[in-house]
Order: sequence, then structure tokens, then C-alpha cells
Amino acid sequence: MFNKLSIRFKLVVLLGASAAIALLISSALTLYSTYVTEKAEALRGLKQLGEVSSENLRAALAFRDAGSAQRILSPLHANPQIVAAFIEDEEGQAFSCYFAPGLSEEKCEQTRQAARATLGAVQKRNNGVELATFRHLYVMQPIMFEGTPIGTLSIVSDTSAIRVKLTRYIKSQLMISVGTMVILILISIPLEELFTRPIFALLTAMREVSRTKNYAVNVQLTRQDEFMDLCQGFNTMLAEIRERDEKLSTLATTDALTGLANRRHALEKMDEMLARSRRKHEPLGVIMLDVDFFKHINDTLGHPVGDTVLREIARALSGSAREYDLVARIGGEEFLILCDNADQETTRAVAERIRARFEDSVIDYGDAQQVRVTVSLGVCSEVPYELTVEQLLKAADAALYQAKESGRNRVEMGRVL
Repeated sequence: MFNKLSIRFKLVVLLGASAAIALLISSALTLYSTYVTEKAEALRGLKQLGEVSSENLRAALAFRDAGSAQRILSPLHANPQIVAAFIEDEEGQAFSCYFAPGLSEEKCEQTRQAARATLGAVQKRNNGVELATFRHLYVMQPIMFEGTPIGTLSIVSDTSAIRVKLTRYIKSQLMISVGTMVILILISIPLEELFTRPIFALLTAMREVSRTKNYAVNVQLTRQDEFMDLCQGFNTMLAEIRERDEKLSTLATTDALTGLANRRHALEKMDEMLARSRRKHEPLGVIMLDVDFFKHINDTLGHPVGDTVLREIARALSGSAREYDLVARIGGEEFLILCDNADQETTRAVAERIRARFEDSVIDYGDAQQVRVTVSLGVCSEVPYELTVEQLLKAADAALYQAKESGRNRVEMGRVL
């Protein structure tokens, strides 16, 4: 029958068939490229979400706080594509989990076991595991604490959004013609902007957080839809991470009883002050303070009174030291004052002011009861051209020992030998 058609019609059919084949090939290539891109983008976003979440979860897992872990995972409900997320400790035991609303308990466990089997078949890397199947995306992220893995966070995401998008694309490609492609492209420009702008805003924010560890990033959207819920969940998660990091930083640098800097933080700051003193050729003053007969206070009045004494001493030290000096508690009843740019005369004056304040005052405790305390101080001030932290502390400590041996309630100067 085709042979009976005119050459004009044959050319029309040939051109039409060629155009259809070209369109089909183009559509197939575009479809494949779209699938690969969407899958990679979704995996990247899921991995970045896993990295941020694992950073936030390390404290909860390290301290075995399942409640905090559950609260950290709860914002995942803002992303309707996330099917499940579960945390396992280093022994592979389930610690905490999140499942999408509406999932039955049996389906939840099946999903968890399937995810474990799927991810377990992939060779683990130090930065986690990523895997995509036709129906699900998987990410396993190690949870690190002080450089050691203490567990894993696994997130399972549904690919229904990708599959729906591909199905719609196939249908549209079968129905459209070359002429309507121009119209569809013009229409797709505002639609693409409408849908991809919030997604890329989130991805940009997550990349920024991953790169800088700056959890002050905040994604702002004015639209009232699911993207707003997703952004609010993301912002809430970052705020919780920021708050948790601030608490951890405070715990790591502050003495719990007195509120002063602890020994570790004081030594770190002393390293910085030592380097600045060398660079500026300025003296660094070091004062070691010990409460006289503090053991007697604990033994006779009790440890609660002793704690009250230490807190009052900390308050008095903060008020007696200069504004830019560092006051720290470095032992039971031992305190350290670091005086930046303070020569021997200035450092001794600070120490004498502290000693006199305690000599002329009493500390109230209990029901209108009072206790009088004195302190002994060892002082050292040097321009630390070749000196170390240990040498300065040792000189101040030797001076403190001399003050106690000489009768207490006094200030003694020390020098680095």
C-alpha cells in the first residue's frame, strides 16, 4: 500500500517519521538525563540532610539520650518523601527511629530490615553510603564523636516524586508536537522557577552549612505550601543544632560549680595569650591562688558550705580582676588569673587587691552564719620570648607554695629559672 502512495506523501511520511524518530530519541535521552540528574540531586540533598542530622545526633547518641534523638528526627516529617530514618549504635542495635505517618508497625520493621540489607551489601566508606533503587533512595551516615564512629544514621526516601515527574514527562512527550514544544518551554520557565527556587534555596543552605559549619543559616520563603513546611523544619533543625552546640561549648569550657573557665579552657587561652605576648613583646602575668585551710572548712562545716565558699570566691575574683583578665578554676580550691600585658608591679597589685578583699570580708552561709577565709597567691610576670606555658605555671605555683610556707594570707613573687 505504501508503494502506491505518491512521492509527495512518501516524503511527508518520511519527514514525519524522521521527526518522530528524532523526537523519540531526543525524548528518550532527555528522559534518561532527567532521571539521572533528579536522582543525583535527590541523593545529594538526602546526604547533606544526613550529614547535618548526624552532626546533631552525636551528642544524643554519645549520652544515650533516645528522647533527644527522637526530637531531632521529628522535623523529618516536613519532608513527605522521607519514608524512614533510624539510628543504630556501634553494635548495630536500634537506638531511635522515625517513620512516615500512616506506616504500620509491620511495614516499618520491613522497611528497616530492607534498608539494612540493601545498605549492608554496599562497601562502606568513611563519609557514608549512598544508594538509589527504582523505588527508594538510601543514605547511611556515620555518627562520629571525637573522631570515632559511635553509630550510624540511615535515611530512606521515597522516589515517587521522581517517578511521577518522569511519568508526566513521558505522557507529555507522546502528546506534544514540535510546534507545541515552544509553548511548553515558555510555560515551563515560570513553572520551573516556581518549583525549583525553594529546592535550590534549601540545597544552597545545606551546602553552606556543610562547608562552613555555620548553623546560623536561615532559609526564608513567603509562599504558603509544603515548601514552607520543609523550610521551617530545616530552620528548626539548624536552630536545635546551634543551641546544642552552644551548650556543648559551654560545658566544655566552663567549670560547673563556679561558672568560671575550667582548666582546659584556661590553658588553651593561655597559649593564645602567650603567643600574643611574644608577638607584641608584652609581659604576661600569671597568678595562682589557693584558699587557705579549705580542707578544714569542708571537714568542719561540710561540703555544701565549701561549695558556697568556692562560688563566692569565684564571684569575688571576677570582680577584683581586670575586665580583660581571665579567671579560671583549675583544681579543687585552686584558681588561676591570667593578666594580659601586666608587668610584675601590675600583676602583684592585682594579687594584693584580691588578697585584701578576702582578708577584709566574710562569706555568709546558712541561717545568718558566716565564715572568714584568706587566700595565698603566687605571682609570676615575664615577657615570654622563649618561655612555655608550663614554665610560667611552674614559677607561679612555686611562688604560691612559698606563700603558704611563709604563713599564708600573702602574695609571693616567682621567677622562671
